[in-house]
Amino acid sequence: MNRAFYIIFTPVLLVMVGYILVFRAMGLAPGYPRLVVAFMLIAGVILLVSRKVSRKSTSGSGSS
Repeated sequence: MNRAFYIIFTPVLLVMVGYILVFRAMGLAPGYPRLVVAFMLIAGVILLVSRKVSRKSTSGSGSS
């Protein structure tokens, strides 16, 4: 499961860094609060989905 987090969060972090650099190059202040909220929402959704998948796979394997 740790590898899945790296696969998901690496592009997210790269997009965040790119977002900051591009807006700074354009002379605009990036919306850091929105960026943090978006990152936390993505992290929360990933955690919820991973928990649901792990519960389904553990409960389903015992009945087979």
